[in-house]
Amino acid sequence: MPATPKNKLFYQIHEAKERLGLSMLDMAVLVAERKLLLSAALGGILVEDGILEEGLDFGCTHVPLCQNFVHGLVDLRPEDGWEVLRAGSHTINLLAAEKGHYRRLIDSKSNASGRLVTREDVGLRHEELTRYLAFEQSLEDAAPIGRQEKRRAPTAYDWEEAQLEAFRLVYFDGVPPSFGALIRHIQAWYIAKGGRVPDESTLKRRLRKFWTIFGPEAQDKAA
Repeated sequence: MPATPKNKLFYQIHEAKERLGLSMLDMAVLVAERKLLLSAALGGILVEDGILEEGLDFGCTHVPLCQNFVHGLVDLRPEDGWEVLRAGSHTINLLAAEKGHYRRLIDSKSNASGRLVTREDVGLRHEELTRYLAFEQSLEDAAPIGRQEKRRAPTAYDWEEAQLEAFRLVYFDGVPPSFGALIRHIQAWYIAKGGRVPDESTLKRRLRKFWTIFGPEAQDKAA
């Protein structure tokens, strides 16, 4: 059986949504609702860090502390992350910051702020993807007893056999090129057995953890 692939530091948005089995709209909603922290790969940007001071008129004054060139990943504010995912691109002026602080993008040449960020620039850090998967699992584990008993009741689908078929596929034929290819294989397996075929969203939910482990190997092969 192939060795478990090493974890990546960053998953582009198309990789992250495939691993989570979610649509782009699902991802955008989770980002907007602060359930997921979206990051962007923006190398060589000048960032001004400062604090927010509340004025007498309840407005806030930006008090700069320092400016630094930032290379690599930066975290986006929820409202900017939503716009990038929904519109495909968005000009951002501020980055995510701790409460009472701000992070502003500065153009070192014109001293103007703003940077165009495209959907291809954004994704999830590895630790954020892992955190969300653990969060989802905790919700399932904390489900009411009655719901847990209902899940354990016999169903029309043989999930254990389906997972064994997925492991058999990886062991003998290698990792499928995509999560969708894995789903189609399992659907064909159900058809060959002559039984009912689960819908695609159900299969994605059932096989999400399987793909989280083995999926990166497909990305390595495609690279």
